[in-house]
Amino acid sequence: MGRLAITLGAMMYPLRDMMAAALLTLSAALPARAESVPELATALTAANAGNWAVATDAADQSGPLARALVEWQALRAGRGLFGDYLAFVQDHADWPGMELLRRRGEGKITEDIPARDVLAWFDGHAPQLPAGAMALIAALTQTDPDRAQQEARRVWLTMPMTATDETAFLARFGADVADLHSARVFALLDQFEWQIAEQGLSRLDGAERALASARIATQARRGGVDEMILALPAAQQDDAGLAMDRFRWRVQAKLHDLARELMAERSSSAEDLRRPEIWASARADYARASLRDGDWTAAESIAAPHFLEPGTEEYAEMEFLAGYAALRGGDADRALAHFDNLGENTSSVISQSRALYWQGRAQEAAGADAAARESFEKAAQMQSAYYGQLAAERIGAPTDPALSVPGRAEAALPQWRRSALRENEVFQAGVFAFASGHPDLGQRFFLHLSETAEAEDIARMARLTLEMRYPWHALRLAKRAAAQGAVYPAAYFPLTGLERAPLDLPPELVMSISRQESEFNHTVSSHVGALGLMQLMPGTAQQMARQVGLRYDRARLTQDPQYNATLGAAYLKGLRERFGPSSALVAAGYNAGPGRSREWTERFGDIRTQADPVDWVEMIPFDETRNYVMRVTEALPIYRARIAGRPMPLTPTRDLTGDGYVPPPPKPRQTLPDVLTRSVPPPQPGDALSPAAAAFVEPESPAPAAPTRPTARPSSG
Repeated sequence: MGRLAITLGAMMYPLRDMMAAALLTLSAALPARAESVPELATALTAANAGNWAVATDAADQSGPLARALVEWQALRAGRGLFGDYLAFVQDHADWPGMELLRRRGEGKITEDIPARDVLAWFDGHAPQLPAGAMALIAALTQTDPDRAQQEARRVWLTMPMTATDETAFLARFGADVADLHSARVFALLDQFEWQIAEQGLSRLDGAERALASARIATQARRGGVDEMILALPAAQQDDAGLAMDRFRWRVQAKLHDLARELMAERSSSAEDLRRPEIWASARADYARASLRDGDWTAAESIAAPHFLEPGTEEYAEMEFLAGYAALRGGDADRALAHFDNLGENTSSVISQSRALYWQGRAQEAAGADAAARESFEKAAQMQSAYYGQLAAERIGAPTDPALSVPGRAEAALPQWRRSALRENEVFQAGVFAFASGHPDLGQRFFLHLSETAEAEDIARMARLTLEMRYPWHALRLAKRAAAQGAVYPAAYFPLTGLERAPLDLPPELVMSISRQESEFNHTVSSHVGALGLMQLMPGTAQQMARQVGLRYDRARLTQDPQYNATLGAAYLKGLRERFGPSSALVAAGYNAGPGRSREWTERFGDIRTQADPVDWVEMIPFDETRNYVMRVTEALPIYRARIAGRPMPLTPTRDLTGDGYVPPPPKPRQTLPDVLTRSVPPPQPGDALSPAAAAFVEPESPAPAAPTRPTARPSSG
């Protein structure tokens, strides 16, 4: 334990005084401006505590950027007059968190605000509040009555309001919207705002009121819905909005056969679905359920008629599922059309490599070997991604040497010190936040900037965070760059020192799991209670502590990375003893619990010896776990190469299958009461395991949790 503490403490998380010195150096490297890092630190700490007088005084002593940072926090907290908000958004329009700040500012608009200021406030931004909307319409009435009427109609059609706000709005602008009362109610119902829609029922005629009432009752899950629907005329029973509501009701009620039946009836046009994206999640679930049942025709018929907008994640998933089903069903040409759609409407390395790999598989099945080879070669250029590695393995492509950069390798990333990025105020605010000891605030500014920055500038920010020894911030930024198609291995697969810890496990496995669990942030806690570097649930951590002979200390799970790594490694080692080195079974067990790995082995075949590994992973019912297995598997060879400092073979199939190794079944263990009396059930396979593996006997202990836990959707059963 002592050696491990030294390893991680010195390598992964350097001393804070060393960090502070590095950060002060960074602040000095920025363009000259009158800022005091110590005063800024005081100002931000005081602002976080709501001590605005101290924060303002310290910011004044620091400089203009500190004043802007404190004012930004104060305005977001609702402190300030409308003029303060207007001046800030005009001076700092590109800062993060502006939606909340603008909402707060909109709430400060009073009747005495000049029309020109109101118009300036809403220039390029729609109102968020009814009072703000009315102020804008009133201001437009003075300058452009036609626009005022258009805005009044837009607001009435789209904006939720309380009954009081509705009354006030109609008192001022009722004549402009008199013909829109029905449209408003049904537009609100299409957004599932049934409580607000119900306020407008009295403005509808009898037939429209009956349909709206049926939709409200369906959304509110009230009794008597069937009778209300049957009482409607046939045309209203066929209303697309009502069909959407009935579909959601059936899904929520777990009436999945009826939900699928209704989906099939409505999937003839986008209009018949009303909002195709509302059907998308269940559509994907039902398509995957059919795939797991081996019904390729049903899976494609569910996935293909989705009518989703290209460029969305839902569109990409549906095109993949339709293509996969068509390919498994023997129609390579139709499959290729879907995979082409997938490739044409995605940009990330992960999605592009998936599209190209499956294009190659479809071309291969159609006998177009040359085209297939070309697709695999293109996919194989994306070796940071799961399907890129599978493509490279398939054609025997060499490993990209850029993936094997050794050490922390900040120098492998673009230099930020001499870049134009240094002149960007958002970047400067982020750096000074880091320098003042508020790294999460600094990262917020960096991530906001990454939404519009070029990939190279994102990599520059990642380099800076690596230099400051925040690998988790570098990784998050590198993911943003990868979404644009640019991979920077030094930040995307960072080395932290954990790879040299003596944990009695392959270091690439520990790194890959930790990368996916916490992005190497040892302080993080998930919403379900998973803690620290390897995201351990407290119960699991307590059990592992007993087995490795350590005192359990919950606080240390997020304060002491070596403590967390020791316990997480013990859990991980037990999974390997149970399932062997198969990355699919080990990663799935870590994410969803070892019982799931066993269950899916029984259901889909043993990935180690029987099932096709690529198909097996696609059959995993939980979206999160399927993605988790892919991300862990793709990280393994890259961490092998980075740790070794030289290219290593890409062997995703061997990793997924564990090279076909199946551990021998453990010998039964007999306890004294069992031997003497048989007063307990006979021992089950899995009882006689090493101390580190004993957590996996039935009933199972809770598995470590990722930041978002997989949920077994009803359709996945």
